[in-house]
Amino acid sequence: MAGIFVPICGPVVGDTVYDENTLVARDVAITLPEVVPQTADVSAMGTMSLPIWQLLENMEASVTKIGQDLGLGRLLKANIKSLEVRWAQTVTDADGFTKNVGCKAFLRGTPTKIPGIGVEVASPSENEVTIMVTRYALYVDGEELFLIDRLAGIVRIMGKDYAQDLSSML
Repeated sequence: MAGIFVPICGPVVGDTVYDENTLVARDVAITLPEVVPQTADVSAMGTMSLPIWQLLENMEASVTKIGQDLGLGRLLKANIKSLEVRWAQTVTDADGFTKNVGCKAFLRGTPTKIPGIGVEVASPSENEVTIMVTRYALYVDGEELFLIDRLAGIVRIMGKDYAQDLSSML
């Protein structure tokens, strides 16, 4: 195994959030959805839980918006929204060269609540906006890692759609 190298991903150096192509946040904390398949128990030398990739748990994302402004208002509008999250991270290659790599996440969903807004003198207000997600795609350096679209029945990971055969049977 000597000589095999995996590029070293470093820190995120900046991020932005766009709602319908309008910049609403910059350099904020973002949590992208966790994609969790439901499981079914089967007997195999005892009980074993197997993932069912055609049935998923809720997906939720969050953006921690600093302050109250029109960007926060756009994020809170109670309608289906298309968000684009962009960030740059450093990557070091086998020769020790470091470059910035662009990453993008595309989300479709709707806000789940209006956060409680805390106000304290000499402190920035942090407001966590949560989005219930129905579509989630992640691209790193221009390549799609995955696309999850609950309403279209797509669970594509590295080019393979794990839900496609189900659609052809129904």
